[in-house]
Amino acid sequence: MEASYAVEPKPNGRRRIAFGLGVVASLLAVVVVADVDWSAIAAEVVAADPRLLAAAFLASLLAQLAWSSVTATFLGTVESVPTDRVRVGYLAGTFAKQVLPLGHAGGVPLLAYVLAEDLELDYRRTFAAVTASELVIFLGSLVVAVAGFGWFVLTAAPAAGGGTGTVAVALAAVLAVVAALVGCLRHRRSALRRSALAGGAVGRATVGRLLPRAGRRLAPDAIDRGLADFFEAFDRATADRRTVVRAAAFALCGWLLFALPLHLGFLAVGHHPPLALSLFVVPAAGLATLLPTPGGLGGTEIGAAAAIVLLTGTAVDVVAAAVLLYRVATYWLVVLVGGVCSLYLSAGLGGRPVDGERSRTDAE
Repeated sequence: MEASYAVEPKPNGRRRIAFGLGVVASLLAVVVVADVDWSAIAAEVVAADPRLLAAAFLASLLAQLAWSSVTATFLGTVESVPTDRVRVGYLAGTFAKQVLPLGHAGGVPLLAYVLAEDLELDYRRTFAAVTASELVIFLGSLVVAVAGFGWFVLTAAPAAGGGTGTVAVALAAVLAVVAALVGCLRHRRSALRRSALAGGAVGRATVGRLLPRAGRRLAPDAIDRGLADFFEAFDRATADRRTVVRAAAFALCGWLLFALPLHLGFLAVGHHPPLALSLFVVPAAGLATLLPTPGGLGGTEIGAAAAIVLLTGTAVDVVAAAVLLYRVATYWLVVLVGGVCSLYLSAGLGGRPVDGERSRTDAE
């Protein structure tokens, strides 16, 4: 059963709202200082078909809901949680990932912290469930990218530009690295333990000397306990094959929806590329979010535009306009909605657990 909630405003709600508004104001100031040509951007947006742009917005939001369902599916195997609340927390965590430098690189800890803090869950168990969900979402992106690239090569590449060989080699390299990491997580956990212990030793020798509390948390026995709890929760979250299949279906659905805004952006500016191009470029461009800029700003746009020009030979101005509309739908809209969800949770408007406890599901 889901835990009951009652509205109980948090004491620091106003200060948290003020902080959130300050973050938004700082981002706007950065954009102004960057001397963005707003007139050119406005001209492109005005010229676009508003119905297609609205469809792109809807597809982007539905993709976020699909991915939040992945997180809710895995989190529900280790904790009893309200699904709707998890979705709001997911959007709030996504906001943090999008506005913080290296936010995507630290996306799992950020999202786990937001959910654990809001729902008063055990952080380690939440972290393990979120790790499983983000792994499935990431693997889903690779499936869509490979399928999209194969579809593009078979149907559109002969009539388009070159560059498919270079992209194929890069894609194969990424798949090899991912396969190795997944294999370690499932079957070579001793290697992960050795890496964690080595990292802990470095941390104790550096940060631990300045912060004794951090040094104690990086002690070998503390690391072993943390890894044991993590793997226990991870195994529980992924033990049921039906749960994994259901989560994978949500993840794939999310990526299919998330690829639509780029395709609709091209249609909105009067260009008709194959859908396979968007199915490949959108997941592949997600690697640019690992750059130390909020949401991969700059890197995602340049990477996506360069890949499209390389693969199709389409005019740069057309590609730039389509990518711009795509990013409005998949970045700025998500930041806006995620920011609203973050303020909603920070102010405690959705309530908190009445008894302060969260009943856990029994292990299978």
